[in-house]
Amino acid sequence: MSLRTRLTPLTITIKTLKWLCIMLICFFSLFPVAWCLSTSFKPEAIIYRTPPEWIPRPPTLGNYAQILINKDMGRYFFNTLILSIGTAVITMFVSILAGYGFSRYRFTGSKFLIWTILFARILPRVAVIIPFYIILRNLKLINTYPGLILIYLTICLPVAVWMLKGYFDNLPIEIEEAAIIDGCSPFTMLIKIILPMSGPIVVTVAMNAFILSWNEFLFALTMTNGKAIRPIAVGLAYFIDEMGVRWGPLMAASVLMSIPAVLFFAYAQGKMVKGLSAGAVKG
Repeated sequence: MSLRTRLTPLTITIKTLKWLCIMLICFFSLFPVAWCLSTSFKPEAIIYRTPPEWIPRPPTLGNYAQILINKDMGRYFFNTLILSIGTAVITMFVSILAGYGFSRYRFTGSKFLIWTILFARILPRVAVIIPFYIILRNLKLINTYPGLILIYLTICLPVAVWMLKGYFDNLPIEIEEAAIIDGCSPFTMLIKIILPMSGPIVVTVAMNAFILSWNEFLFALTMTNGKAIRPIAVGLAYFIDEMGVRWGPLMAASVLMSIPAVLFFAYAQGKMVKGLSAGAVKG
């Protein structure tokens, strides 16, 4: 039976509805991006024009020039890069050890502890922001890189540990038993055998931690009190002042802020998809 004869009217209708839903979701997702990109090239005189112009005439690079020559924005970008890379590296290191430990070792309270880690991620951020602030203030870590990275880890680590635990649970334990028989220590086995097999999930964990840290706003706003450590997500808020919203520079800065995350995702998306599907197993 050919494919043409198997396509009933009901099947065609269902496929059409699926494609319509996909197109609607894509439009809903891409519309703000397109609007942001369009506005970033508009002179201030035509930003508020009605009806709005999607293709500005004439376009301008003045908004981008304002961002690129702004020393504060350069500092914010550097701060965000330090915070995101630091959080991603520490998240990978800690979550690999924790995920492997929860997967391969059973100890008193292990199940309670792994669920407690997940519960820490479920709590709304506004509920923990004051306790976190008090802790950092007592540790004298307010407005410091280590303080912000410590806070970011509380966001990234729970999901990372659970993803890695699920992935390690799915690896055949016979490989590790053979390595132990050959005299391999647990740490050496983890470095030389387990990690080379876990490339997709490790990339996924790093990508997730990097993007969460790059876009974090609430904790960064609360735990910083000056330009020295302020990340770019908070810096964008200062385009809104008593004179109104400076839409052109704000949209240009938003576009430039998105480039590193988009490039990172484009480079790692293949492994990220494999990692998400491999780590999404029952722990």
